[in-house]
Amino acid sequence: MNKFVLITGASAGLGKAFALQLARQGHNLILVSLPHEQLPELAAQIRRTCNVRVAYFETDLCARPNIESLITWLQTSRFEIFYLINNAGMGGSQAFDQADTERIERILQLNIIGTSLLTRLVLPFLLKFPQSYILNVSSMAAFSPIPYKTVYPASKAFIYSFSLGLRAELERKGVQVSVLHPGPMPHSPENQARLRKHGRLGRMATVPLELIVQTALQQVAQGQSVIIPGWTNKVGYWMTRWIPWSWRQPLLVSMLRKELTPAA
Repeated sequence: MNKFVLITGASAGLGKAFALQLARQGHNLILVSLPHEQLPELAAQIRRTCNVRVAYFETDLCARPNIESLITWLQTSRFEIFYLINNAGMGGSQAFDQADTERIERILQLNIIGTSLLTRLVLPFLLKFPQSYILNVSSMAAFSPIPYKTVYPASKAFIYSFSLGLRAELERKGVQVSVLHPGPMPHSPENQARLRKHGRLGRMATVPLELIVQTALQQVAQGQSVIIPGWTNKVGYWMTRWIPWSWRQPLLVSMLRKELTPAA
């Protein structure tokens, strides 16, 4: 089969976990990530161990010309793409009045503009198939404002809304759109240190990457629109629906301030 799955943010964390699981299932892959993140080594490893075709493209999706260059490469290489996983994203914790304005801009460029533009430009590839798929990676943060993160949850709320609207628009054309809402993920030393500051609560909210990927791929195959992996995340979702913001706000301020305090 010459069909490919295109995964952004594929060099580490959730994107890498998606790549490994899909390769084990026999899918050919196109991996996209920033330069200098060992993407060629990952592609070679997957080819060697899973016997699938793996192509890769290193670029920064924060810039529109880079996205257009990626699309030109896909067209020139004549890839047949039936599945797009928009996983690339960035966030972090910082008081807004101290936040670097360039970082704020990069979060918005990557999480909102990059995801939207790439989806639009990959769509003609997907429409060639009678059935194709888009999986957008949002976050549990999409369901509530979060102090000391501010821009990140707002950007993920965009992904949530964008995905549901796009799903309604494209379902008659054979493109199924789903949106994934993972919670905290200990996929890097930085994230692990941040979660340790939340103690037991942070550990309880953590869902292993493999379980997130397994749940996401299964529920996409079942036609699910909104995917929330892990029982703790499901509980968290309903808490945001039923507990007023005025009650949640002081708790979130107290919790997130811990992320700004250097670990002892």
